[in-house]
Amino acid sequence: MTGVVLWILLLVFRLVDLQVLRYDEFVLRARKQQEGTTELPPRRGQILDRDGRALAVTAQIDSIFAVPGEIDDPEEVAASLAPLLGLSKGELAKKVSDVEKSFVWIARRVPEETARLVASRKLPGVRLFKESIRRYPQGPLAAPVLGYAGTDNQGLAGLEYRYDADVRGRPARVTLLRDAARRSYASASGLAVRNRIALAEGVEGASLVLTLDSTVQHAAERELENVVKQYNARGASAIVVDPWTGQLLALASYPSFDPNRYGESGFDARRCRPLSDIYEPGSTFKAVTVSGGLELGTISENDMVDCGNGSMTIGNVTIHEHGRKSYSVLPVKDVLAQSSNIGSARIGLGLGRGNFYKTVRAFGFGQKTGVELEGETAGLLPSPASWNATTLPTMAFGQAIGVTVLQMARAYCAIAADGLLPKLTLVSEVRLPNGTTRTAPAVHPVRVLSKETAGQMRRLLGGVVEFGTGKRASIGGYTVAGKTGTAQKANPGGGGYSRDRHVASFIGFTPAEAPRIVVAVVVDEPKGTIYGGDVAAPVFAAIGAETLRILAEPAAQPLDTTRPTVMTADLASGSRLQATPVLSGDLVPASLRSRRTPESVLSADGTIRIPSLAGVSAREAVRLLAASGLSAKLSGIGFVVTQDPPAGSPVEPGATCSLTLALEPRAPQVSLLMPPHAGGEP
Repeated sequence: MTGVVLWILLLVFRLVDLQVLRYDEFVLRARKQQEGTTELPPRRGQILDRDGRALAVTAQIDSIFAVPGEIDDPEEVAASLAPLLGLSKGELAKKVSDVEKSFVWIARRVPEETARLVASRKLPGVRLFKESIRRYPQGPLAAPVLGYAGTDNQGLAGLEYRYDADVRGRPARVTLLRDAARRSYASASGLAVRNRIALAEGVEGASLVLTLDSTVQHAAERELENVVKQYNARGASAIVVDPWTGQLLALASYPSFDPNRYGESGFDARRCRPLSDIYEPGSTFKAVTVSGGLELGTISENDMVDCGNGSMTIGNVTIHEHGRKSYSVLPVKDVLAQSSNIGSARIGLGLGRGNFYKTVRAFGFGQKTGVELEGETAGLLPSPASWNATTLPTMAFGQAIGVTVLQMARAYCAIAADGLLPKLTLVSEVRLPNGTTRTAPAVHPVRVLSKETAGQMRRLLGGVVEFGTGKRASIGGYTVAGKTGTAQKANPGGGGYSRDRHVASFIGFTPAEAPRIVVAVVVDEPKGTIYGGDVAAPVFAAIGAETLRILAEPAAQPLDTTRPTVMTADLASGSRLQATPVLSGDLVPASLRSRRTPESVLSADGTIRIPSLAGVSAREAVRLLAASGLSAKLSGIGFVVTQDPPAGSPVEPGATCSLTLALEPRAPQVSLLMPPHAGGEP
């Protein structure tokens, strides 16, 4: 009897141990034996441009898998599938006979016709599954920016990689349920069961809305391809950015690749050049040097600068003008317009090491811009402690410093946007699957120049295009400001600069007096013609003109600036400008004049007092006159220097005021940058 009681107690203890104390352990072991689970790639969210055009989408495509436990004759299944899939019969038979595995892939993402043929065979244990595949409907457009996703829909480069956690979504899960004999059965709690396969649905990833405009991006890439082929260049980059918001409208590289077939391309085509490639900027950097001099007061806009008759000797090193040109003395505006190396070096030396370095850092050099892409470089800006006697003067005209195109475009944004350096951005919002959106916190621009200095620089850079090295950057109907650059490339092994390898560039903005866009163009190693004014400036003009058309920016200048033109305002609207060819007698047609005069500007005798327009831009002058019920006749380009009738003169409503414009309204003064001369003219 005692033995029976002990046996019963032992049995009870064993049951408690199995059913209570070790319950979780045995449930887990049972699941491992009964369930075989495989995660399937989720459906990635879309990537859209600023207008909602799809740049990256996810499509559905069939993949084929097998459940070895359901296949009684692996050899027969392999013989049937091998010719359809182009696979080895022996390898396939080995796969489908491995009963230790509950799920094996046979072929991923097969053509529709192949999937249909496999389904028609109705082979036991062979199934089709709709997988997601990444597609880029516009092919190579913005490919280095978008990047690409791999076989398992994991982002591997570009925005696909940077935002993979958001865009990827939650994976689907396939669970095969099987009994002790490893046969499948159909029962699963909380899962949809399809043909003895339990399927947990995935969740689609978030979508990205970019600041890019696909039409502007297309124009930029087209022009880069053209210039690379025309000059047999190694590559090229272009950026189009709104200087006030920092939003990138285009971020283009050439050569590029098709992300639908990324495996066919090499690293050179896949990298995003504007943010990864470091180069010496050459003369485009002179705008930074001159900005610093004007801001800190070491020069003024009308100073004269000693250019040393084409050379400057420091120790045993002699610096020369580009092309062996020779200038004795130049005003600051011509230091930029004629791209004087010696003049820029003088201005840099006038700033001194500390002030020059602070200026360069303030413009964002030597640090990443923070744009939403991996692979950005900070460039090369050595500490002043490591500079030698020639570092400062050569850096002042764009040597001895390494920059990216993105950094240079951002620096010019500060000049265009009244001295405010913006945060560059590429992603405007992330649209989550639940319908909410997420945007990056606003980053206020940093003031690096006063509004007055930025205005001076816009005028000076306008002169580069008007009468300097940047003439070929002109855009009909618009004012343009910018700077050319032609930089020798440093020899790879050190020891000076190459004689036959150059970087040609042009960076600028338009309209010059009220910039809408900044465009940067850099061409790497053009052959034959090497100068930025010849190679890059026309590309700037083509991209800029197309962008202004896309943005519907109204022209504010006549197309032919070589002859007098009457500018009239549509006084009914008070804003839209119309360029009218000169008519007989230089008169404005009555049909273009206002029939309404604001009551607030009328005198008691019915006349109007002409407002003072000295120093204002052409566009602003026309607007002010239009608001007073008057028309304008413009001569020249830039800012008002004289007006007729004079300010305060009484005129009849609808009268015309003649305005003379100039890029440089003030008379030159002698700069302290000119060393004293023993006698005679310098």
